[in-house]
Amino acid sequence: MSHLLQPITIGDTIHLRNRVCMGSMTRNRCTDHSKPTPTVATHYADRARDGTGLIVAEGTFICPHGAEWPNAPVMFDKSHSVAWKMVTDAVHREGGKILFQPWHPGGYTENITEIKDPKAIIEQFRQSVVLAKEAGFDGIELLSQGGYLLHNFLCSHSNLRTDEYGGSVENRCRFPLEVLDAIISVWGPRAVGIKICPSDDYNDTMVSYEELSETYNYFIQALMTRNLGFINLSRRGYDVGRNQDEFFVSKPRPAQYALPPNYEPLKQFGHMIKYPGSTTALMVNHEYTFQEADHLVKSGLIDMPQFARPFIYNPVR
Repeated sequence: MSHLLQPITIGDTIHLRNRVCMGSMTRNRCTDHSKPTPTVATHYADRARDGTGLIVAEGTFICPHGAEWPNAPVMFDKSHSVAWKMVTDAVHREGGKILFQPWHPGGYTENITEIKDPKAIIEQFRQSVVLAKEAGFDGIELLSQGGYLLHNFLCSHSNLRTDEYGGSVENRCRFPLEVLDAIISVWGPRAVGIKICPSDDYNDTMVSYEELSETYNYFIQALMTRNLGFINLSRRGYDVGRNQDEFFVSKPRPAQYALPPNYEPLKQFGHMIKYPGSTTALMVNHEYTFQEADHLVKSGLIDMPQFARPFIYNPVR
C-alpha cells in the first residue's frame, strides 16, 4: 500500500484517513455576494467523497477588498460563516476534513508602508477565524507566501517600514507572527498551520539566497516555538529539474537571486521542522509527483504532501 494512504493525525484532533491533502485554489465561484453556494459545497464534497484526506478551502478574504478576484469568498460577518457551514457539513458527511485559509491581498490593494495600524488588520484576521470556527472548519492554514500581505512584510524590498514592523529580520517577521498568535488565541496552536515559501518568485517575491536563509532560519525557529499542528513548506521558485505546468513555470532567477546548485528548500529547512520529538507535522507542496511524495513519506523526510491542480477534474458520479 502506498505510504500516502496511511492515516495521520495533524495536531491532536485532526484525524485524517490518509496523507493526501488538496491545496487551496482560488475558484471565483462564490457568486452569492462572495458567499459559497450549493455548487461550491458540491465541489468540495465530491473531492472528500473521492477519498482526499484533507482539504484546504480556497483563500478567503478577511475584509472588504479591492483585489482583482471577482466572486472570491470573504469571511467577515455572520452571513459568511452560515454559508460556509453548508460546505463544511457537506465535506464532513463524506468523511473528509477541511481547513480555512484566511487571506489578505496585501500589495495588490495597498502599500504596506502606508498601513497606519497593523493591529487593526491583526484583529480582522482574528475575527475571521472566529467565524471560521462557527462555520465548522477543522482548523486553519495561514497563507504567508505568494506576495500577499504577510509575505510583503517578510521581504526587505516590499517592507520599507521604519517602525517595529520593518528593517531587521526580527521586525519583518513580527507582523506574520502576531497574526499567527491572534489565530492561536482562538483555535489553539495544534489546529493551526502556516504555508511558507522561502524560494518564492511569484508576485515580485524573489529575494537573494542570503536573505531567504536569514529570514526563514529566524522565522521557522519562531514558528516552532509555537507548537503548531503543521508547517507547509513550498518549493516554488526552485528548478525541479523537469517540465512543469506551463502556467506556473518559474523563469530563470537573475544572478543576484541565484540559488546554490541542486538547491531544494526541503533540504535546507526540513530538518528544522521534522526531527525526533517534533510534534509539528511537515507538509510540502509545489510540483511533487505522487511517486516523489510517496518516497519522501516512506523515507521519513515529510509527513504529507499537498497537491492542487490534479484536483481540477469532473467527478464521476
